[in-house]
Amino acid sequence: MRFMAEYNVRSDPAEGWLDPDNVATFARTLEEVGFGALAFTDHPAPSAKWLAAGGHETFDPFAALTFCAAATRRIRLMTHLAVVPYRNPLLQARSMTTVDVLSGGRAIFALGTGYLRSEFAALGVAADERNELFDEAVEVIRKAWTQDVVVHTGRHFHAAGQAMLPRPVQRPHPPLWLGGNSGLALDRVARFGQGWAALVGSPQLARSARTASITSTEELAARIRELERRLHTRGRTLAEIDVLAPTPAGVLANGWSPAQRLDELARLREVGVTWAGVVLPAGGFDAAMDSVRRFGAEVVAALTPPEDHRRTTCC
Repeated sequence: MRFMAEYNVRSDPAEGWLDPDNVATFARTLEEVGFGALAFTDHPAPSAKWLAAGGHETFDPFAALTFCAAATRRIRLMTHLAVVPYRNPLLQARSMTTVDVLSGGRAIFALGTGYLRSEFAALGVAADERNELFDEAVEVIRKAWTQDVVVHTGRHFHAAGQAMLPRPVQRPHPPLWLGGNSGLALDRVARFGQGWAALVGSPQLARSARTASITSTEELAARIRELERRLHTRGRTLAEIDVLAPTPAGVLANGWSPAQRLDELARLREVGVTWAGVVLPAGGFDAAMDSVRRFGAEVVAALTPPEDHRRTTCC
């Protein structure tokens, strides 16, 4: 079992999350206590209404991950999630390549189609085209990483012989994970993904994210079995795929004991989960890092295996 934590971006200066030194400390602390990855999410233009209703502030994930790469040596750098339809695929590929090269090949890119219609509108992208734009972009990004030139006539662009140099460090390209619970998301994982980022939570959360609902470990296990069936039809196995899931065992502010956390994580591991999402507590940066250190000593040290390059490198 590996662990990932997403950085809290909060604009209250008293909480300390905007201090560059604290961003670097976050990255180094997670690395020191044995986390497998740190992550930043992707909301370039969220609405004020969404933020007021509980949405989260963000940095640009590619810039933030590159910053963290310079402060660390081993931990993986993850987007969770990068909203692929928001950007021209060649610009997307360039940002992703930069993270991988400047981290020495430590990038993992969990990708999503997006769901905030107001954000699509603000960026000039048609929300109703998001699935088609996603599939097209992934095709072009993979071409850019594996072919000498990219020739592609897209829905809204034309590449007549573009070159992506330098190439990513990880070959043929960095791991691509897919987010979302729908059958379409699982089919994408089966076709080309190296991982699946599940969304586990209330039905309301699933509705807001415009995906199928997973509310329990039992429902997650059933969805993993469905993914396994889809992989089998493609000549692949679940052993080739990472599965990331949020879990109450990783919520650092819920008061669970170490034994409760370990029991729940063991259940998740039994159903096929390989990565657990950890949720940092609200409030100040220093208190959150104290919680991370305790979690590292009490839980991560007990469950994190030696590095397994089969799972975290591509193809």
